[in-house]
Amino acid sequence: MYDYAIRFEQDDSAPGVAVFCRDLPELNSYGDDREHAIREAVDAIETTLSIYVKERRAIPQASDPEDGEHVVRLPAVTVAKIALWNEMIKRDMRKADLCRLLGIAQTQGDRLVDFLHNTQMEALESALAALHSEVRVTPPDPNWISLRYGGAQAGFYVGRLVDEFNRRGISEMPTGATKGNLDSVNQDSLDYLLRTRYARNPNTMQAVLEVYQQLEATGLFEYLPKEPGVRSAGVLRLV
Repeated sequence: MYDYAIRFEQDDSAPGVAVFCRDLPELNSYGDDREHAIREAVDAIETTLSIYVKERRAIPQASDPEDGEHVVRLPAVTVAKIALWNEMIKRDMRKADLCRLLGIAQTQGDRLVDFLHNTQMEALESALAALHSEVRVTPPDPNWISLRYGGAQAGFYVGRLVDEFNRRGISEMPTGATKGNLDSVNQDSLDYLLRTRYARNPNTMQAVLEVYQQLEATGLFEYLPKEPGVRSAGVLRLV
Protein backbone atom coordinates (compact mmCIF):
# COMPACT_ATOMS: atom_id res chain seq x y z
CA MET A 1 0.00 0.00 0.00
CA TYR A 2 2.84 2.39 0.84
CA ASP A 3 5.79 0.66 -0.84
CA TYR A 4 6.78 3.54 -3.08
CA ALA A 5 8.62 3.00 -6.35
CA ILE A 6 11.50 5.33 -7.08
CA ARG A 7 13.35 5.92 -10.33
CA PHE A 8 16.93 6.95 -10.93
CA GLU A 9 18.27 9.52 -13.34
CA GLN A 10 21.93 10.11 -14.07
CA ASP A 11 23.50 12.93 -16.01
CA ASP A 12 26.74 11.88 -17.69
CA SER A 13 28.06 15.40 -17.25
CA ALA A 14 27.84 15.22 -13.44
CA PRO A 15 28.54 12.54 -10.82
CA GLY A 16 25.83 10.96 -8.71
CA VAL A 17 22.29 9.71 -9.16
CA ALA A 18 19.08 11.72 -8.77
CA VAL A 19 16.00 10.05 -7.28
CA PHE A 20 12.35 10.77 -8.07
CA CYS A 21 9.01 9.19 -7.17
CA ARG A 22 5.86 9.31 -9.32
CA ASP A 23 3.54 9.00 -6.32
CA LEU A 24 5.37 11.66 -4.31
CA PRO A 25 6.29 14.35 -6.85
CA GLU A 26 7.68 16.57 -4.08
CA LEU A 27 10.47 14.06 -3.47
CA ASN A 28 13.87 15.01 -4.80
CA SER A 29 16.84 13.06 -3.49
CA TYR A 30 20.38 12.18 -4.51
CA GLY A 31 23.05 9.54 -4.03
CA ASP A 32 26.69 9.03 -4.94
CA ASP A 33 25.59 5.88 -6.79
CA ARG A 34 22.46 3.73 -7.09
CA GLU A 35 23.04 1.83 -3.83
CA HIS A 36 23.74 5.03 -1.92
CA ALA A 37 20.60 6.58 -3.41
CA ILE A 38 18.55 3.60 -2.24
CA ARG A 39 19.94 3.90 1.29
CA GLU A 40 19.00 7.59 1.36
CA ALA A 41 15.54 6.97 -0.11
CA VAL A 42 13.76 6.23 3.19
CA ASP A 43 14.93 9.51 4.70
CA ALA A 44 13.93 11.35 1.53
CA ILE A 45 10.46 9.79 1.54
CA GLU A 46 9.91 10.54 5.23
CA THR A 47 10.98 14.15 4.69
CA THR A 48 8.50 14.37 1.81
CA LEU A 49 5.71 12.88 3.93
CA SER A 50 6.29 15.68 6.43
CA ILE A 51 5.25 18.13 3.71
CA TYR A 52 1.86 16.44 3.46
CA VAL A 53 1.37 16.76 7.22
CA LYS A 54 2.41 20.40 7.21
CA GLU A 55 -0.03 21.15 4.37
CA ARG A 56 -2.78 18.92 5.81
CA ARG A 57 -3.03 16.72 2.73
CA ALA A 58 -3.79 13.01 2.55
CA ILE A 59 -0.75 10.88 1.74
CA PRO A 60 -1.22 8.95 -1.53
CA GLN A 61 -0.97 5.20 -1.76
CA ALA A 62 1.82 3.70 -3.83
CA SER A 63 1.09 2.70 -7.40
CA ASP A 64 2.49 -0.41 -9.09
CA PRO A 65 6.17 -0.09 -9.99
CA GLU A 66 7.18 0.43 -13.59
CA ASP A 67 10.14 -1.06 -15.42
CA GLY A 68 13.45 0.18 -14.07
CA GLU A 69 12.03 1.42 -10.78
CA HIS A 70 13.06 0.26 -7.31
CA VAL A 71 10.47 -0.39 -4.60
CA VAL A 72 11.27 1.08 -1.19
CA ARG A 73 9.76 -0.78 1.76
CA LEU A 74 9.17 1.70 4.54
CA PRO A 75 9.65 0.82 8.23
CA ALA A 76 6.53 -0.40 10.03
CA VAL A 77 6.45 2.71 12.22
CA THR A 78 6.41 4.96 9.16
CA VAL A 79 3.57 2.98 7.57
CA ALA A 80 1.60 3.22 10.82
CA LYS A 81 2.08 6.99 10.88
CA ILE A 82 0.82 7.25 7.30
CA ALA A 83 -2.27 5.21 8.20
CA LEU A 84 -2.92 7.36 11.27
CA TRP A 85 -2.48 10.62 9.38
CA ASN A 86 -4.75 9.57 6.53
CA GLU A 87 -7.42 8.47 9.00
CA MET A 88 -7.19 11.88 10.69
CA ILE A 89 -7.58 13.64 7.34
CA LYS A 90 -10.54 11.42 6.48
CA ARG A 91 -12.24 12.47 9.73
CA ASP A 92 -11.12 16.11 9.41
CA MET A 93 -9.27 15.72 12.71
CA ARG A 94 -6.47 17.98 13.84
CA LYS A 95 -3.64 17.04 16.16
CA ALA A 96 -5.41 18.73 19.06
CA ASP A 97 -8.48 16.57 18.42
CA LEU A 98 -6.32 13.44 18.50
CA CYS A 99 -4.72 14.53 21.77
CA ARG A 100 -8.12 15.04 23.40
CA LEU A 101 -9.31 11.66 22.17
CA LEU A 102 -6.25 9.87 23.52
CA GLY A 103 -5.89 11.99 26.64
CA ILE A 104 -2.27 12.88 25.91
CA ALA A 105 -0.20 16.04 25.84
CA GLN A 106 0.12 18.08 22.65
CA THR A 107 3.80 17.21 22.25
CA GLN A 108 2.98 13.49 22.38
CA GLY A 109 0.24 13.91 19.80
CA ASP A 110 2.52 15.88 17.50
CA ARG A 111 5.10 13.09 17.54
CA LEU A 112 2.56 10.48 16.49
CA VAL A 113 2.45 12.03 13.02
CA ASP A 114 5.97 13.47 12.92
CA PHE A 115 7.86 11.45 10.32
CA LEU A 116 11.19 12.87 11.47
CA HIS A 117 10.76 11.74 15.08
CA ASN A 118 11.06 8.20 16.44
CA THR A 119 7.81 6.84 17.90
CA GLN A 120 6.99 3.61 19.69
CA MET A 121 4.85 1.27 17.58
CA GLU A 122 2.65 0.57 20.61
CA ALA A 123 1.65 4.25 20.80
CA LEU A 124 0.68 4.29 17.13
CA GLU A 125 -1.30 1.07 17.44
CA SER A 126 -3.20 2.56 20.41
CA ALA A 127 -4.00 5.70 18.42
CA LEU A 128 -5.22 3.67 15.44
CA ALA A 129 -7.33 1.48 17.71
CA ALA A 130 -8.94 4.59 19.21
CA LEU A 131 -9.94 5.56 15.67
CA HIS A 132 -11.18 2.01 15.00
CA SER A 133 -8.55 1.62 12.33
CA GLU A 134 -5.60 -0.68 11.73
CA VAL A 135 -2.47 -0.81 9.64
CA ARG A 136 -1.19 -3.41 7.22
CA VAL A 137 2.57 -3.62 7.08
CA THR A 138 4.48 -5.32 4.26
CA PRO A 139 6.97 -7.92 5.55
CA PRO A 140 10.48 -6.44 5.76
CA ASP A 141 12.96 -6.99 2.96
CA PRO A 142 15.10 -9.99 4.06
CA ASN A 143 18.12 -8.47 2.31
CA TRP A 144 17.96 -5.30 4.40
CA ILE A 145 20.07 -5.39 7.57
CA SER A 146 18.85 -2.94 10.20
CA LEU A 147 21.22 -1.23 12.61
CA ARG A 148 19.23 -0.72 15.80
CA TYR A 149 21.85 1.56 17.31
CA GLY A 150 22.82 3.32 14.10
CA GLY A 151 20.23 6.07 14.21
CA ALA A 152 16.87 6.53 12.50
CA GLN A 153 16.33 3.92 9.75
CA ALA A 154 20.05 3.05 9.62
CA GLY A 155 21.00 -0.12 7.79
CA PHE A 156 22.30 -1.61 4.56
CA TYR A 157 21.60 -4.23 1.92
CA VAL A 158 23.49 -7.45 2.56
CA GLY A 159 24.85 -7.44 -0.98
CA ARG A 160 26.97 -4.42 -0.10
CA LEU A 161 28.75 -6.42 2.59
CA VAL A 162 29.29 -9.35 0.22
CA ASP A 163 30.82 -6.93 -2.28
CA GLU A 164 33.13 -5.55 0.42
CA PHE A 165 34.36 -9.04 1.33
CA ASN A 166 35.03 -9.76 -2.34
CA ARG A 167 36.74 -6.41 -2.85
CA ARG A 168 39.10 -7.14 0.03
CA GLY A 169 39.62 -10.72 -1.10
CA ILE A 170 38.66 -12.13 2.30
CA SER A 171 36.30 -14.81 3.56
CA GLU A 172 36.35 -13.76 7.22
CA MET A 173 36.26 -10.42 9.01
CA PRO A 174 36.82 -9.80 12.73
CA THR A 175 33.68 -8.41 14.32
CA GLY A 176 35.72 -6.03 16.48
CA ALA A 177 32.70 -5.15 18.63
CA THR A 178 33.84 -2.28 20.83
CA LYS A 179 31.84 -0.11 23.21
CA GLY A 180 34.22 2.82 22.91
CA ASN A 181 34.28 5.71 20.44
CA LEU A 182 35.20 5.23 16.80
CA ASP A 183 38.89 5.96 17.36
CA SER A 184 39.15 2.89 19.61
CA VAL A 185 37.79 0.45 17.01
CA ASN A 186 39.89 -1.86 14.81
CA GLN A 187 39.70 -0.33 11.33
CA ASP A 188 39.69 -3.78 9.68
CA SER A 189 36.66 -4.92 11.68
CA LEU A 190 32.97 -5.24 10.91
CA ASP A 191 32.14 -2.79 13.70
CA TYR A 192 34.31 -0.11 12.11
CA LEU A 193 32.81 -0.75 8.67
CA LEU A 194 29.24 -0.48 9.96
CA ARG A 195 29.97 2.63 12.00
CA THR A 196 31.65 4.55 9.20
CA ARG A 197 29.50 3.54 6.23
CA TYR A 198 25.98 2.83 7.41
CA ALA A 199 25.39 4.21 10.91
CA ARG A 200 24.38 7.74 11.75
CA ASN A 201 25.93 7.31 15.20
CA PRO A 202 29.56 6.33 14.45
CA ASN A 203 30.56 6.49 18.11
CA THR A 204 28.11 3.74 19.08
CA MET A 205 28.88 0.02 18.71
CA GLN A 206 27.06 -1.48 15.71
CA ALA A 207 28.41 -5.05 15.55
CA VAL A 208 25.88 -6.60 17.93
CA LEU A 209 24.16 -9.99 18.15
CA GLU A 210 21.01 -8.75 16.40
CA VAL A 211 23.06 -7.78 13.34
CA TYR A 212 24.83 -11.16 13.27
CA GLN A 213 21.46 -12.92 13.42
CA GLN A 214 20.10 -10.88 10.52
CA LEU A 215 23.20 -11.63 8.46
CA GLU A 216 22.99 -15.35 9.21
CA ALA A 217 19.30 -15.36 8.27
CA THR A 218 20.25 -14.38 4.71
CA GLY A 219 22.22 -17.63 4.37
CA LEU A 220 25.25 -15.68 3.16
CA PHE A 221 27.16 -15.28 6.42
CA GLU A 222 28.05 -17.25 9.52
CA TYR A 223 28.90 -15.70 12.87
CA LEU A 224 31.62 -17.44 14.89
CA PRO A 225 31.86 -16.09 18.45
CA LYS A 226 35.00 -15.87 20.52
CA GLU A 227 36.03 -19.32 21.76
CA PRO A 228 38.99 -19.92 24.11
CA GLY A 229 41.63 -22.08 22.49
CA VAL A 230 40.00 -21.74 19.06
CA ARG A 231 39.69 -18.03 18.24
CA SER A 232 40.59 -15.02 20.32
CA ALA A 233 37.80 -12.84 18.91
CA GLY A 234 34.50 -13.19 17.09
CA VAL A 235 34.52 -13.29 13.30
CA LEU A 236 31.97 -13.02 10.51
CA ARG A 237 32.49 -15.59 7.76
CA LEU A 238 31.22 -15.41 4.19
CA VAL A 239 29.60 -18.77 3.46
